[in-house]
Order: sequence, then C-alpha cells, then structure tokens
Amino acid sequence: MHPLIRYNAIFSSVLVMLAACSAERPDPATNAAEPNDGLDPLVIAALESAARGTPFTDDLHPGTAQTGKPLSPVQQAFDVRHYTLDLRVMPESLSIDGSLSVTFEALDGLDAIELDLDPNLDIGGATSGDQSLDVRRDEDRFTVALAEPLAAGDRATVKIDYGGKPHIAKAPPWHGGFVWSEHEGTPWFATAVQTHGCDLWFPCKDTYADKPDDGVDIAIAAPRGVTVASVGTLAGVDEGEDGFDTWRWTSRHPYTGYAIAINGGPYALVESEYEGVNGVTYPIRFWALPGNADKARTLIETDVKPHLEFFERLLGPYPWGDEKAGFVETPHLGMEHQTINGYGEQYQRGRHGFDQLLHHELAHEWFGNVMTHARPEDSWIHEGYAAYMQNVYAEETVGLMGYFDRMYSAYTASEHCLPVAQTAAGDIGEAFDNRDIYTKGAWMLHTLRHYMGEDEFWAGTRRLIYGTAEPWSLAYPVETRYRTTQDFVRIMSEEAGEDLGWLIDTYLYEAGMPELKSTRTDETLTLEWLVPGDRPFPMPVTVSVNGERSVIPMTAEANSIHAARAARVLIDPDSLILRDLPIIGDCDEHTDAQVQHNIDRFTQMAKEYGWTRQ
Repeated sequence: MHPLIRYNAIFSSVLVMLAACSAERPDPATNAAEPNDGLDPLVIAALESAARGTPFTDDLHPGTAQTGKPLSPVQQAFDVRHYTLDLRVMPESLSIDGSLSVTFEALDGLDAIELDLDPNLDIGGATSGDQSLDVRRDEDRFTVALAEPLAAGDRATVKIDYGGKPHIAKAPPWHGGFVWSEHEGTPWFATAVQTHGCDLWFPCKDTYADKPDDGVDIAIAAPRGVTVASVGTLAGVDEGEDGFDTWRWTSRHPYTGYAIAINGGPYALVESEYEGVNGVTYPIRFWALPGNADKARTLIETDVKPHLEFFERLLGPYPWGDEKAGFVETPHLGMEHQTINGYGEQYQRGRHGFDQLLHHELAHEWFGNVMTHARPEDSWIHEGYAAYMQNVYAEETVGLMGYFDRMYSAYTASEHCLPVAQTAAGDIGEAFDNRDIYTKGAWMLHTLRHYMGEDEFWAGTRRLIYGTAEPWSLAYPVETRYRTTQDFVRIMSEEAGEDLGWLIDTYLYEAGMPELKSTRTDETLTLEWLVPGDRPFPMPVTVSVNGERSVIPMTAEANSIHAARAARVLIDPDSLILRDLPIIGDCDEHTDAQVQHNIDRFTQMAKEYGWTRQ
C-alpha cells in the first residue's frame, strides 16, 4: 500500500492498496459524516481530491513532489550503498533534527554528490570524517563537494546534518509526509511518503532505481513512553537522560526510499513466529495500540499466517525471513513499508472473509520490495499483481463467486483513460494518476493466467520475483532485483513457449480495450476483434452453443461458426478475456454517490485518526 492523492483508488474493493473499503460499502445516503468542524481546510480539500481522484496541491515544493524523476548527471555518477539515519523526533514542536550519513560508490570520476531534500528542512552542514564540505542548495536538491575526487569504484561516506519541520501529510497516505497524532495523551506519529518520496523527511537519492545495496541503520530518539518501530531488526534501546530514548534499528537489505519508515506510539508488542516454505522459522511482530493487543493477536492467527502460507505456496519464501514480518498500527490507513507494514484498517475483515488491506500490503513484500519496478511506467507490476493476489485469495476463501465478485468490481472501476504502462510518465506520481495500474493490470493477469495455464503462469511469476521458478529452498538473504514490463513479456513468453507480446502489449500500452464484434445470421455466428491501434490480437474465443463449447481460433480478421438463430449462444461464458463490454462508462466517469461516500468516509477517518494537528 501503498499515497495516491491523484488517483481514486477506493471506488472498488479490488483497489485496496492503501485504502480499501472495509467490510461492506454502506449506502452513501446513510453514511454521512459529521460536520467538518475542527478539520483544517487543506485537509478537507485533500480528502475531497482523494475521493474524486483529482490532483491536489498545497505548499509542497513541486520538485519534492516528484519521485522517480530523471536523475541528474551527478546522481547518475554514484551508487548508494548504505544509509545511516540518526534522528530526534519532537512531537511537541512537530519537528525533527539529526543527520543522514550516506555511503556511496563512484561509478565514474566523481568530485561531488547530489541528493534530494524538501526545502522545508534546513541543512546544517556536511562532513566527511573530520573535514567540512561545501554544500550548495538548489531548492529541492543539494550538492556536496567532496574533499578529494573519487575514481570509478572508490567509496566514501558523507554526513549531512539537517532538521526542521517536515511537510505534514494533509490526507495520509494519499498525500505524503509526516503524520502527527496522539493516542490517550501519548504522541503517535508515522511517515508515509510513497509517491512523494524519502526526501520529504531525510536526504536521499529520491528514486526507486537506486536502493542502498548494503542496507540501513536507523536511530530514532523519541519521548519516553513512545515505542519506535522501524525496518529490519531492533539492535537496542538507549535510555537518555533528557527524557528521550533512542531506538536503534538495523537491516542489511536494500530498500526503496519510500519503504523506509518510522512509526512511534504507545505500542504494545504482540509476538509470534512462522515456519516458512524454505524451513526457516521467522518472527512475526505486530505493534498495536494498547487496547488492540488482543485484536492484533487474533489477526495474526486469522489473517497474517494464512496470508503468508498463501503467498509462500504460490510465490516462494517470504523475502525478509532473516529479519521479521512486521506490522504496526498507524494514524493513517496503511502502506507497504518493507518489514514494517503500516496498518490502519482497524481490524475489520472484508466481505470475502479476510483483511484485504493487510493482504494487499503484505503482497508488496514480493511485488515492490524484493522485486521492484525499474521505471515509473512499470508501476503496474507492483499494483496489478498486489490487487490480483487479493482476488486469487478470495477464490481460495469463498470460491469462484468471491473471485469474480472482485474481478467484476475491478472491471467496472477501470477508466481506460491512459495506458497502464505509460511510457510518458516522468515520475511515480504520474504513473499513479492512473488507477488502471490496479484494475486493468489485475485483469490482464487474469486473462494471461488462463491463456497460459496455471502452472506456466505461476512459474513465470516466480521467475519475475526470484529469477527461478523453483524458489522453495532459497536461503536468506534473498536477492533483490529490478524488473521492467519488457522483462515480464520475455519471462512469460518463455514459460508459454510463444511470444506473448501481442497479448500483454495490447492490454498495457493501449488506453482502450479490444472489442469482440459479433454478428448473427440465420445459420452462423461471426466474430471479429477490433483492437486499439490496430494491433494483432489472435486471442481464441470460447463459445457455447446450446451448452456445447468450442474454442474458435481468431488468427484471421474474422471467423465464423454454425449457430442457428434459435440457438442459445454464450461468448466467453467464463469471462476469461478482458474486452470492451457495455457495462462501463466513459473515461473518468464516476457517480456522485460514489464520490460522496468516499468524501464522507475519509472525513470521518480524519477525525478518528487525529488529522487536525496541522
């Protein structure tokens, strides 16, 4: 899960990345929120933007808002190896203060590094060892001149002192930033920065394409009584003399910037463990608000462990079993932070018998964290798969009726305004403007799964993630990798034994969908594919004539079969093919009732979570 302020993710249960409708969708007319008294007007504006799927802007610097934008020549010349973050979080003043040390390797001759940082935060200076370094600030980016030039392959570490009041998320997680709240008088805070990036709260190279290969070390000082949960494993807690305790977390895995998160609150830690498919027993840790510890304990048994079993059986070992499967209750709806998934669904299980938000965010440990898209246009790999896995899980919990209930919701929620894979997307935010990366992405996977066959589809999916179709005995650490849409086409084609570019590219690179034109005469049924961009589309079609099924090849422009006018004819009776049907509206068409329901729901959540602290 997933901040989608420019994308209307919540119209359908299938879109649960960050905010799925909890159990049943109430009638909007009977679910009106209380008046908006006490909410900041910007919060209200952000919530309405999230509900309508329209852009929202506030005082966030436009450069900061862009994650995954093209790297500068200087940024392209070095590879981040490690981050060490040492930070003091001060809820009373809504501010942070500390340092970020970045270890990097020169890829070419290098005399400076360039990092991203929101102009809201001040830079106090930079050092390498005992030597001060010159810093030049250019709004959302800054350059640090190195003490000595580096040759390709050389490594160095630079420390940046910084602090200030980080940008506050107006409607988390759709609008990224720091989230400040409290629970029964104790500070409760979190970071949620998916589409806006790590530079909202610490200096970093704000791109999905350069993870710190050697991991991260994070030390967070917070007021006593606040437990800080973060990525990796807990190395220790240092009690300070000033009423602040320092929580030290460490990980040796690579991390996408937004997947690094801190969460602080009066947590009760619920502990369990799980034996994975590779024979390794790893810890499950859930940081819940004190009154919810029993709920968290139940959730681990009813959902977390069954979800892990499901993902490991179909995909392979949980990627971070040498650290933890972590979950933390957040003052927002949730997000797929690596080893520390944010959870804000309030322990509500959906109508298909499972906690859909928890399931979706956990899916991102495979689709997003261990296997990461290489470019903004490939974002559908994260979200299409995560959405589709929910549908497959519903198939297992309640059968095909659950699966197709979710698939139908995904179909009717698709917009077809933009291609799923937008080659023109300049940053992650632009890619997430398009909710079809969830819905149409899931439907493409549905069609592909049934075209390829069960074994071949899941084998290809495992290769996409792990590089092998047989990952069951992989030892830790599991290798991370970047993938593109082209990688996906290649791998699936290899598993199918044929080039599948015609199928995948048609669905991903065209905004519209193939239309199957059917014509009846007294004795025949004629079928013809009408495809956006006039792409070749030899998709065979199953036809039932009076209950007798046959598969009609569609290698030619049109094909006909015998079907008397009185015969009962069903085309694609099992709904296996994504195609244009007369049950969806035009591009970006939504009902007022849907929009109002979302506005009401989000507004009520804002009050419950304490988003009044602006």
